[in-house]
Amino acid sequence: MVLDIAFAPMALSPTTFNAGDTVRVTVSFKYVVGVTKTVKLLAGPYSTNLFGKHMVDVCVGLADLVLPASSTPAEGNGTVDFLLVPKSSGGIDDGTFGLRVWIEDTNAVAEQDAVIIVSGNSSGGDMLSGMMPMLMMLLMMGMILPMTQNLGEESG
Repeated sequence: MVLDIAFAPMALSPTTFNAGDTVRVTVSFKYVVGVTKTVKLLAGPYSTNLFGKHMVDVCVGLADLVLPASSTPAEGNGTVDFLLVPKSSGGIDDGTFGLRVWIEDTNAVAEQDAVIIVSGNSSGGDMLSGMMPMLMMLLMMGMILPMTQNLGEESG
């Protein structure tokens, strides 16, 4: 069975969201499929650096779409929501991200760089996590120093 899907290029304006917001993506496309098929539509933010594009996996949303059989190009559409999980919960940083939309197990992919601007991550938890290595070192020294002082006294 062949499933042929073609997304139109995205032409989105950059939009600002707060960490914790739900983003709704609606897509339309043309497809040809021999028998009615259910496919998975996914969407989510990605970052780009020297090593390429990296999906923010924890933020990817998924929706099932039913594509009725069509031997000629038919109009398809779907909606998928994804949550911008805050950094404090292991999610997305503040910054600018691209948007990727794709249909699983097909070559149907649409991407647009620099379209999702995330802000609003609280920095309250970040201060503690930044100090954690220093606190751990102080705790270790507090446990080790008494042991090393006792070693010197026993040999005498």
